[in-house]
This record gives sequence, C-alpha cells and structure tokens, in this order.
Amino acid sequence: MASEYPLLIEALEGARRRLGLLIYGYVLMPDHWYALIWTGYPLTISQAIHDVKKVLARHLHRQRGTQGPVWQHQFWDRFVRHGREFSDRLEYMHLNPVRKGLVGKPELWRWLSYNNFALEKALVADCPIQIDYVSLSEQYKA
Repeated sequence: MASEYPLLIEALEGARRRLGLLIYGYVLMPDHWYALIWTGYPLTISQAIHDVKKVLARHLHRQRGTQGPVWQHQFWDRFVRHGREFSDRLEYMHLNPVRKGLVGKPELWRWLSYNNFALEKALVADCPIQIDYVSLSEQYKA
C-alpha cells in the first residue's frame, strides 16, 4: 500500500545507518519490493533483510493496529557476479512498475531509484532514497 512506502524507506535507511549496508537501487511495489544492496563482512544479506523486515513489521503493526506475521518466511536473493548482471538487475527493477501497468515509464513511478540516475539535479534530490553510487572495475565489467 502506497501510504506504507515511507515506513519501508525508513526501515531501509535505518538499516543503512545501523548496519552500514549500501543501497545501489530499489523499487517499492504494492505487494513486494526489490533492493540492490551490498553488505560488508561479517554482515550477511540474510541478516540485513531480517533487520529491515523486523523493523518494518513493528512499524506496520503500530500503524495498522495488528499483530502476527507480516512477511512470508523466505526471501529471494541473487549474487551479482559482473557489471552486466548488475545493470540487468537494476533495469529489471526499474521496469517493474511499467510491466505491472502502474505507469507508462519508470521515471513516473516515485518509489524507485530510476531518477537517481537523472542528469537533472532536482529529479535526483526528489528521490525518496538517495542511492549509493558504484564505479565498477574493469575486471568486474565483463
């Protein structure tokens, strides 16, 4: 639900501060979300996602006046091995609202990182989450 997106943003930003994870891309959808993140050793992706889900569930229960499970037990993660896969994952996330018929172009969906890559500084500044940018080494770009 769109009114709950700010709660997810708050949970992601909190995890970023507490755990030191980096956010390279994201999309928030009505029934799921994606994030392209990096966790430094010894933090695992499972620990980072558990943290976000735990904090967000607490906020959602408080806002909704509910209790009990919010999330399905598992989540799906992918290891990104090279630059092309990084770009493909980012593009997949950014096109998700278009594929689902929510908007005609990704830049029209407020709840994703697409406009973080715009040349217009006002568009970047208006993004709900300011992403961490990465420069991939030549060996990684293969």
